[in-house]
Amino acid sequence: MTNYWRAGLFGRSKSGKSTLMDRMIRNHNRAIVFDAIDERAANAAREGLVEVTHIGELQERVRDSYLDGFRFWFHPHYEVDLVQSLSDLSKFMLDIQTQFGDHYGTDKRPSLLLAVDEMADCYPNHTMKKGQDAFSNMCRMGRHKGIHLIGASQRPAEVSTKFRGQLERRFLFNLTEPADLRAITEMGGTQGADLAEAVRCLKPLEYIDCHVGEYRHGRLTF
Repeated sequence: MTNYWRAGLFGRSKSGKSTLMDRMIRNHNRAIVFDAIDERAANAAREGLVEVTHIGELQERVRDSYLDGFRFWFHPHYEVDLVQSLSDLSKFMLDIQTQFGDHYGTDKRPSLLLAVDEMADCYPNHTMKKGQDAFSNMCRMGRHKGIHLIGASQRPAEVSTKFRGQLERRFLFNLTEPADLRAITEMGGTQGADLAEAVRCLKPLEYIDCHVGEYRHGRLTF
């Protein structure tokens, strides 16, 4: 069985995390990137992601191309509730995977990938309104439904711990804000203080890959 994973990418603007996200989704032929920032347009075009701005249209297009594959950039407008939009998208993805698995068997269910950028805006570290908990379910249950999950943020301290606490893998780029370094310290457990200091000293494109308690330094190359 495929090992479905949950990964977090945390780092300052221009540190390299968006480049890494693009590379991580490149080989997936059923992928949705959730990002409300207009600046993703160039990346989306380069990576073959088709822009969709309304959840209803996205659901219809995913259903139509579910078996053949799809690559969408879901770009909800800022005037909508981004937390609700992510919750609605998560519920749809979990439901379609459940329905296919119930009908044809989970062994025949295709894998999906959900990548969420700017997570501090759409899954912040505060209490959600009633009916906005579907992304919480995605964090807990997505891999059991055949869904890979990637989340990225410039401000890990402002991202819900319900996401940060479920990650199997973390890619840490340079961070300098005290609150974010405290969040890294918490993620690092007994080695947290040393990890936070190492993250503070990283240069652009350098990162620390944290996986099953082991830390590996890396650098993005072009």
